[in-house]
Amino acid sequence: MTKAELIELCYELEKDIANKQKTIDSLQNDRVALDTIVADTDVSAIITGMSARIKKLEERLDENG
Repeated sequence: MTKAELIELCYELEKDIANKQKTIDSLQNDRVALDTIVADTDVSAIITGMSARIKKLEERLDENG
């Protein structure tokens, strides 16, 4: 591979990295938006109850192997 080809490859890889970083940033912003959805008290109570049930089921599964 010639020096010019290596330089061109480096530029292409830099562009690829920049595009991937933009995608990562976008996905992180989407995740933050989803994490910050405010639930009313009824939904919050349901989520808390379901979380407790899931935890109990996981504990029972761990005990039963």
